[in-house]
Amino acid sequence: MKKLFFILVAVVMLSACGSKEKDAEYYINHPDEMKQKWEECSKMSAAEQMADRECSAVSQADSKRFFGDKIEKPGEGKGRGTKHF
Repeated sequence: MKKLFFILVAVVMLSACGSKEKDAEYYINHPDEMKQKWEECSKMSAAEQMADRECSAVSQADSKRFFGDKIEKPGEGKGRGTKHF
């Protein structure tokens, strides 16, 4: 019984290592795949989209393509709430 358990655990661990999720940089460099994934994500509910890491990556890639490097992190801009000495 213990052998079966260890074999099952090993198979699950190896199968998890084989799947590589795509990040925002991947989708920026592969716009056709980004479009396909965007269509898949648009069919999901909002909760499913937030839980799916690749949908988040597509959203980030789309924002980066649209805004470029113009997005500032909180506290880096010259707007309200930042101190300038």
